[in-house]
Amino acid sequence: MAEIAGLKLITPSSVAGSGVSLSGAKVVFTAATSVSVNGVFDSTYDNYLIVHLSKVSAAAESRMRMRLSGSDATGSDYVSQYVYANGTSVTGARQTTSEFTTSAGSTDTFGGCQVYFYGPALAQPTAYRTVTAYSNNGTPAIYDFGATHSLSTAYDGFTIFPASGNISGALTVYGLSQ
Repeated sequence: MAEIAGLKLITPSSVAGSGVSLSGAKVVFTAATSVSVNGVFDSTYDNYLIVHLSKVSAAAESRMRMRLSGSDATGSDYVSQYVYANGTSVTGARQTTSEFTTSAGSTDTFGGCQVYFYGPALAQPTAYRTVTAYSNNGTPAIYDFGATHSLSTAYDGFTIFPASGNISGALTVYGLSQ
């Protein structure tokens, strides 16, 4: 995806994970159990957008953790509120976990996701919002998450991983100009 007015394409300093590669500014991953993206958050921007399309190999959610200097923040400091809509059914809940949820799906289902990070490179709690649309056997469904990571830490990256199985797809990161 090319730059759009107000969005600045960011090239990660590095990526990590089996089946993970960097093609220009695009992170591409095939049958990966984790996708670590380093060096994308800094003091240049306060807020960021991550756009990704992915497919999980199992009926599982994609998850995300904050990352600093090559290490994931794995404590139970992530609190999410979500709304899930599928057909005429709408449900929601709050959860405290050791990661954010970025997308959901069933086996071999593609999902598109926009993830907004508010202040990830600032030494304050990070706010997060993601909207995911995916197709479960041709039937669309939507997840909408709002969350916080409660530690006052400045992060420089993130890791995406499936709850089970592996994940394939691509993502790009944008800084939101001020």
